[in-house]
Amino acid sequence: MPVRNVCLGALVASSLLIFTGCQRASKPEVKQDTASDAAAIHAVINQFVAAYNAGDAAAVGATFADDAIIMPENGAAVEGKPAIQAWYAGLFKNITVNTSYTPLETQVAGDWGYDRGAGMVTATPKGGKPITESFKNLIICKRQTDGAWKIHCIILNNNNPPAATAAKKK
Repeated sequence: MPVRNVCLGALVASSLLIFTGCQRASKPEVKQDTASDAAAIHAVINQFVAAYNAGDAAAVGATFADDAIIMPENGAAVEGKPAIQAWYAGLFKNITVNTSYTPLETQVAGDWGYDRGAGMVTATPKGGKPITESFKNLIICKRQTDGAWKIHCIILNNNNPPAATAAKKK
């Protein structure tokens, strides 16, 4: 066998050993405790519902991440925890609410999770008659750097037709 082939073979073999040795060790697969994470997501949503029913804008705001967004039905998106807290404070000045919420599907992937749910809300304008409506929503939560789950986004949808549509059907 020519010396050149032996040298070339040795060079290839040693290169493979060097490159193999320099590769990073694969990260061990970390099992995520999705049941625990889902329970934590449900807990922050329950905190939100309790604060909402109490008309406590500060407590509602505490359930949101700093960079959160809400997408209320028939309204502009509200971005950032201070703006969200102010939005709820304005809402609570005009109405009292009583809502129930049922999680229908909760999924977790890493530091993100979502909860698709449904519920009923009774809103009573100050000095007015109560209005009860059913709704569905999507709540996206994000694990914070301290490990706590906070609401990152809420997308709200009412199940009832808009008032103009309901009036046309009568």
